[in-house]
Amino acid sequence: MPLIEQGKNGDAALASQQSNGKAKPYTNGEVGLTVANDQVPGGYEGQDAFQHLPNPQQEVLLLHGPRQKYSLQTTGQIPELRAEREILIQVVAIGLNPVDWKAPDYNFGLPSFPWVNGRDFAGIVIKTGKAASRVRTGDVVFGPSTDYRDVRKAAYQEYLVTTDFNVARLPTSLSVNTGAAIGVAFVSALLSLGISLGFSFTNIRDAPRGPDLLDLFKGVNREDVPEDVRNEVFEGIKQEERPQAGDWFAIWGASSNTGLAALQLAKLAGLRVIAIADAVRHGSRLYDLGADFLVDRHDPSRAIEIIRGVTKRELRFALDTVGKETATHLQESLWRSKGDKQAHLVGLTGLPKTRLPGIKYHSVPIKVFHSVPVVGEQAMKWLEELLVEKVLQPPDVTIADGGLEGINKALDTLRSGKISGKRLVVPIGVSTQEDRNGTVATNESTKSKAVVNSLEYADKLNEDPSRIKFAYWVPNVSGGLVISKIEQRTKWDLDSNAGYAQTAERWGFEYALTQIRFMAGYGAENQHESVSFSQALLHHTERLRVMAALLPGPWNPAIAAKQIASIDNYSKGRMAVNVVSGWFKLEFTSIGQWWLDHAERYRRSREFIACLKGIWTEDSFNFKGDFYQFHDYPLKPKPLSFPGRSYPEIFQGGNSIDARENAAAGSDYYFMNGNTLEGFQTQIADVKERAKQHNREGQVKFAVNGFVIARETEEEAIRVLQEIQGKANKEAVEAFGDAVKSAGASTSNKTGMWANSKFEDLVQYNDGFKTKLIGTPEQIADRILLIKSLGVDILLVAFLHYDDEIQQFGEQVLSRVRQLEAEGRGKDEAYEISLTGDVYKTRSKEAIT
Repeated sequence: MPLIEQGKNGDAALASQQSNGKAKPYTNGEVGLTVANDQVPGGYEGQDAFQHLPNPQQEVLLLHGPRQKYSLQTTGQIPELRAEREILIQVVAIGLNPVDWKAPDYNFGLPSFPWVNGRDFAGIVIKTGKAASRVRTGDVVFGPSTDYRDVRKAAYQEYLVTTDFNVARLPTSLSVNTGAAIGVAFVSALLSLGISLGFSFTNIRDAPRGPDLLDLFKGVNREDVPEDVRNEVFEGIKQEERPQAGDWFAIWGASSNTGLAALQLAKLAGLRVIAIADAVRHGSRLYDLGADFLVDRHDPSRAIEIIRGVTKRELRFALDTVGKETATHLQESLWRSKGDKQAHLVGLTGLPKTRLPGIKYHSVPIKVFHSVPVVGEQAMKWLEELLVEKVLQPPDVTIADGGLEGINKALDTLRSGKISGKRLVVPIGVSTQEDRNGTVATNESTKSKAVVNSLEYADKLNEDPSRIKFAYWVPNVSGGLVISKIEQRTKWDLDSNAGYAQTAERWGFEYALTQIRFMAGYGAENQHESVSFSQALLHHTERLRVMAALLPGPWNPAIAAKQIASIDNYSKGRMAVNVVSGWFKLEFTSIGQWWLDHAERYRRSREFIACLKGIWTEDSFNFKGDFYQFHDYPLKPKPLSFPGRSYPEIFQGGNSIDARENAAAGSDYYFMNGNTLEGFQTQIADVKERAKQHNREGQVKFAVNGFVIARETEEEAIRVLQEIQGKANKEAVEAFGDAVKSAGASTSNKTGMWANSKFEDLVQYNDGFKTKLIGTPEQIADRILLIKSLGVDILLVAFLHYDDEIQQFGEQVLSRVRQLEAEGRGKDEAYEISLTGDVYKTRSKEAIT
């Protein structure tokens, strides 16, 4: 009888967590579990929760001999605590490692039979020892089981024992399944680098500082370290041989989970990293995580030559995560001196049979993690900080079904080599209704209830790195998102918007865009300021990235850079900006700002963007432009910088040549209004070509605006569109049209925004109807995949009724897009055009969808 039961509605109600006052950033309450109030155990000497259960039992996966399958059995004993720092965990998810199948297949690491295996776990603390600890009952934690000789600590069981210094509390930003994938990889990487290779993590900039493990051991009694790893710990590397910032470090098998962790830790320590892996399958991710040089593993001789050439034969530090054969290749790449200074090679799973002079060979002293408390404590505390600050990117996860009984099948998948660059995770104790991602397998009517309280659904939905991402317009101005007198169930106050944002991130939206208005106009009588409103939304959300619109002229780049950097720190790196050059003349002149002509407005924006990037990334910023000047300006603190994002993303839109040139020269994303198929293709091709001319090929991504009307039938959706346009606020639309068309038409080639927009198009601010996201959910999903195939990375959407349609879109459209992406859709432009491209080629009102 399990002590903790699966929640029936996916609510994040951990009763013990609520009662112990645990700080939110470290405890993920989104696991869909509830703790019975009358069954929460006390402390080590308190009331034993199990004494009221007549025959306490648990399910265990047992191995009865080498080269056998694991068998599921019910045992009459739940593990007992034996030391004051031990804690009892109910296992919620298990991360599978290659050793889990290699150990029984090759008969190693198994002290006796029957035996319980399993290294990586995540779960809930249900009983603690009597020692004071950062870990409390009810915390959601994860960690590795490195003490494999103690069967109580193995992961393949419903309950396990570990110590409080060998677990990390799970940040709210991560799912339980992700937590189960981190422990072994991180600890192996940290001990390899920090002990065997002598890396110090005490001088890190712009990220939490870590330990110097070798210095830490100066205060540890030699007799307290297991005898078989003492030499590695105390004599492994000389002080004068330890790496310095800028030294080269090579990882063979860099796409493995330990390799990915080692890459990120090495970059934090300031080293230059060569990643040896399958370049086609994993190159993009390795570069995103900071690899300085990528070498393909398929031709080892060529790889050795390349490594020697790149490092000028000065490579002294290397880690192999694959095996003896690749470790042998790697040793050939190392610098070998006839003097006292040696090169150092760590073999995670084996070392070369033939050793070369001038190289010191290391095996990871994994035992110190569980046998020396100060090491485990320092490692896990730093891991918590890295994850909370989002400096360390966890492994990608693939979910295997079946609970404990399904582990045999999951291990067969590992044996087959089908899993590469990801960690296979098995959720445990899942009911027939819900899986650990918050989705409902058998009862569709309860799906909304389960998902709305869990971010794990969105995490699972957005696992594919090649997905199209979704953003929504924030209604922080009154009047809704269409200039019409039709009823709009859309509110502009903060409380309503906080609810919209929370709903959006739980249903898979990844971005939101706040609008900038300085005065009333065209149906928007009230306006909340964009930057402060963005900060408020970030405070109410956990995943969502918010783009704040900035208007050069009213904003000075120094003020904007400072504001955004501070908010980026508060929000753990979730801030972005959208630089708007301006179209509303009265908005400028009413506050005493010069109204520049079109080309000059965009030239000012280009300088503005350059200043933002420079202030955010340079220690001392200098700039001499026509609009802005800076002299040795040092912004501190900088925005957060982590792999894949050096500063808050910069979005910028516009149809004109000036706008395209700005995007090509400096922006991260180019926003496009709704357009025809040919119009999208022309804009994307033009910006890509201009980016090449600025030596920024591949650095500009694309986003498109669209207004969504999803109904059960296409006819119903068209009727809603016709009602919106038929009830348009004629006076406001015409005034808006006069203002924006004069702005767009003022360009030399009449290509500015709205220059070719008709009255019915202008009812939605950014030509959202032209994107043709009007029809059934199935039709809209197909059209989104066409848009993706053109090279669009983000779709920005708006709705008539935000109260209902954000969730409706997530349920009916976004989830279908993800399903079709998993089937390979959205990649072949010609194929997608053949399916649904005709809808974009007509301009008639009758065929608006």
